[in-house]
Amino acid sequence: MKLFSRASLVALLAAGSLFSSSFVSAQTGELSAEKRAGIKTLLEATGVRAIPDQIAFNSVQSMAGGIKQLDAKFPNKGFDVMRDAIAAGLAAKVDVPGGLIEQVTLVYHNAFTAAEVADLVKFYQSPVGKKLLANQGKLNNETFQTAMKWADSLGADLDQRMDAALKKENIKLPDPPKAPAAAAPNKAGSAAPPAKKQ
Repeated sequence: MKLFSRASLVALLAAGSLFSSSFVSAQTGELSAEKRAGIKTLLEATGVRAIPDQIAFNSVQSMAGGIKQLDAKFPNKGFDVMRDAIAAGLAAKVDVPGGLIEQVTLVYHNAFTAAEVADLVKFYQSPVGKKLLANQGKLNNETFQTAMKWADSLGADLDQRMDAALKKENIKLPDPPKAPAAAAPNKAGSAAPPAKKQ
């Protein structure tokens, strides 16, 4: 049974990405004004302000298929309107107390010392750091595509491993939903007409 799908790989990679990016050593102590300023510079250099647009785009992308299933005539402009509304709502809250900048600042504060923040700022302001930032999107995309191809090539083996592991534990996966049966042809050989509305 083929279960190791692209969707499950995406979820797996996303979880791994979140885990690796959140695996940090906690820093103790108060967040000084100097460290806060360094983190703000680092966040600006690394493009944290683009996150609301990315979230808006991804949110609408995740809804689009379901909306199109409900209404195939839903206009593409509707998705643009939804994306823009989400992006505007998020962007309005980026700099407010408790907003994105403040929350991510605390993430970096807990992850890095003031000296490490200063080193990161220096790196991202260096030619190599700027090159990394300029190419990060392309690198991430190509890395993800490479990982997808690699995982797809292992799909059959992974399916067998999952099936064997579940069987060993005497666990059975539920059967996939069955397709609805086709309408039986009427005596003339064509499908039966639809039922009358009541």
